[in-house]
Amino acid sequence: MSSVRISLVLGLGVVLMSLPLFAHHNAATVYNVADDAEVSMTGTVTKMEWMNPHIHFYIDVTDENGNVVNYAVEGGTPNSLYRRGWRKDVLPIGSVVTIEGAAPSRNGSPRVHLGSVTMEDGRQLFSGRN
Repeated sequence: MSSVRISLVLGLGVVLMSLPLFAHHNAATVYNVADDAEVSMTGTVTKMEWMNPHIHFYIDVTDENGNVVNYAVEGGTPNSLYRRGWRKDVLPIGSVVTIEGAAPSRNGSPRVHLGSVTMEDGRQLFSGRN
């Protein structure tokens, strides 16, 4: 009977340890990543979230009707972006940036899967997506 319990506990442990694997998503499930869905927009950085599994920053973009829309911009993992020259403070709040990426999100929310960022001084940072 004890070997059955041990087997059940080990089996449950394997299942529980594999659950985080199901949490990660493919960008194509969230964003329209087709080449013809690429967008470019300029906005003001309002917030930066530098954390796993992906960084997010937010920019206010003025649309064609003069309305300000806050876009969530999803980048890569902090570690991969760090290797590409990114740092937590690379996009200070209030800085104006131009982003290129895949949009729209499949559910219609204002989200972009980041391709690159161009700062006001012309420096570019790439996410590794393209």
